[in-house]
Amino acid sequence: MLHPALLKELPLLEETDVLVAGAGPAGLCAAVAAARQGCRVTLTERFGAVGGNLTLGHIRTCMGIVPPGTLKDEIGELLGTGGECRPHNVEDAKYALARWLHEEGVTLYLQTPVAEVWKEGGTVRGLVVSTPQGLARIAAKTTVDATGDGMVLALAGVSCVVGRPSDGLTQPASILFTIGGVESDLVCCHESDDTLINGQSYLKLCEEASRSGELPPDVTIVRLYGDGAPGERMVNATQLCRVDGVNLADIARSDRELREQTDRVIAFLRRHIPGFENCRLLDGADLPGFRETRRMEGLYTLTAEDIAQGRAFPDAVVHGVNFCFDTHNPDGGGQAEDLAVARGTRPYDIPYRCFLPKEADGLLAAGRCISGTHKAHSSYRVMNICMAMGEAAGIAAALSAQKGVPPRALDVKDIQAALQKAGVTLSDESVL
Repeated sequence: MLHPALLKELPLLEETDVLVAGAGPAGLCAAVAAARQGCRVTLTERFGAVGGNLTLGHIRTCMGIVPPGTLKDEIGELLGTGGECRPHNVEDAKYALARWLHEEGVTLYLQTPVAEVWKEGGTVRGLVVSTPQGLARIAAKTTVDATGDGMVLALAGVSCVVGRPSDGLTQPASILFTIGGVESDLVCCHESDDTLINGQSYLKLCEEASRSGELPPDVTIVRLYGDGAPGERMVNATQLCRVDGVNLADIARSDRELREQTDRVIAFLRRHIPGFENCRLLDGADLPGFRETRRMEGLYTLTAEDIAQGRAFPDAVVHGVNFCFDTHNPDGGGQAEDLAVARGTRPYDIPYRCFLPKEADGLLAAGRCISGTHKAHSSYRVMNICMAMGEAAGIAAALSAQKGVPPRALDVKDIQAALQKAGVTLSDESVL
C-alpha cells in the first residue's frame, strides 16, 4: 500500500462516478449499465484491446443460459451472433465493443493495469493505475472489480480463496486455437460426440495418444468445433494443471507449454485423422486462459447446492441463469465429474451479497471473482453469466454513486427495480 503522502503526489488522471477495472464480458456490461444510469464511467483495461476472453482469449462462443433482456442480447447483436451460441469474429468484436463503449459515453483507458488501490480507512476511493506515462490516480465514488482475477480485491485487502478446498488446486489453464485446411466432417464438442476413425473410437484414440506420450498427458480429448468457416475447426484441447494464474513464473510457463501443446495436437490430427493431413494453425489466443484464480469471500458464498437446487434468493440481482458444472480436472485430463453430475443444474439466482466484500466499502465484484465455492464457480464463470453479473454490478455501483451510500447500504429492491426498468428479467415468467 502506497503511503498516503506518496499517493497524493501522483497525478490525478480522472475523477469519475463509477470506475470499472477490467474490460472483459463482466466489465463491459458493468460500464455500459452504469453509464445508462446517468453516471460518469471510467473503464480501465490492462491489455491493448477490450473484450477479455471474448477477443484476446479467442473464446468465440458465449456459453451459459441467461433470461432475455440483459446486455448479453445487445452484445450478441454487436458480435453478429444474435445472442445464439455460435462463433463470432474476434477481430471484428474488438472494434464493435470499443465503439459501443464510446457511443455509450464510457471513458476507456487501455494498457492501464491496476497498480494499487486508493483506500482511506475501510473505503476504496479509487485506483492507482500504471500508464505509459507513469503511475496515476483515478478517483471514483464506487469501484467495480471485473478483472476476473480479483486484482482490485486482493490489493484492497479483501479475503479471497483459491482452488478447491482439499488442496487449493485450480482448474487447468488452456489456449484455444483455430486450424484451417480441414477436409473432413469430424466434430467433437463433448465426450458423448464419439465416432469411428478407421474402425476405432475417436475418443479412445485420443486417450491412447495421451497415455503413449504422443499427446501431452493432461490432453485426453481433442475437442473440435465445426460451426465456423468451411474447412476450419476451433480446437479446445490444451490443458496444463498445477499452475497459478496470478503467478508471473507460472503465467510465462503456461504460455510456453500450452503453445507447445498446440503443435503436438496439430501433429496428432495430421497423423491420425483422415481429412486433417494438411491442417494448419490459423490463429490462437493472445494469452493463456486461466479458468480459475481468486474468488472473493463475500457476504454470501454461492454453493453447488444452490445451483443444483435452482435456489431463489430475495436479494437476487441475477435470475434464472444456467450452465453445467464445467469443472476441468485440476489433477489431469478430462473433467472432474461425470456427465450426469456435471449436468445436474437448474436455473438459479445469484444474490447481491455475492458481489459485496466483507472488508471494504466502495467496492463491488463482478464476474468469476465473486463469492462462490470452487464447484459453483465452474458454472457461473462462463461469459453470458458474467455479462449478467456485470450489468447488475454496474447498476448497483451507479446507484451507490448517485445516492452517496456504500454498495452494502443500498436497498436491494432499488437495484432490482433499476434492473427491471432496464429490461432485465427477474421473475420466472419469461425464463428460458
